[in-house]
Amino acid sequence: MPESNAAAKKRMFKQNRANGIGDESGRLPSRVKAEAKMSSCTLCKSELKITKTNTELIAHASSKHNSTLEECFPGAAAIAAELAAASAKKGGAGGAGGSSDGMSKAERKKKQAAGMDDLLSAGLSAGKKKGGKR
Repeated sequence: MPESNAAAKKRMFKQNRANGIGDESGRLPSRVKAEAKMSSCTLCKSELKITKTNTELIAHASSKHNSTLEECFPGAAAIAAELAAASAKKGGAGGAGGSSDGMSKAERKKKQAAGMDDLLSAGLSAGKKKGGKR
C-alpha cells in the first residue's frame, strides 16, 4: 500500500533530524513561518494581529474608541513599516505569484490582452458564416 502524504512528511522530518538539518522537529528554516506579531489595545485589552496595512487595527480604533491607531496600539505603525519593508525586500506584494518581470499586475494584464488581440486579428476573418437552416 502506498505511503500517505503525512507518513512521507514524518519520514522526511525524521531523516532531517538524523542528519542535523532544520529545527528540533526537522522542519527546514526556509519553510518555517515567522510568528504573527500581535498587539493589544490599551483601552479595551483586545488583541489583534499587526499587518502591513493595519486595516483591522485602524477600524478597531476608529469604530470602537473614536481614537487614532497610535492611541490604541502604540508602536503598531512602526512594526507595520518593518513588515512592509521585509515584504518588499523578499519579493514584492504577494510573493507567490511567480516571475513578475518587474511589471505590475495591471501592466501584465494589459500586455496579455494586447497579445490576445493580435492573435485574434491574425486568425479570424470577417467572412460570412457557412449556412444553416433558414
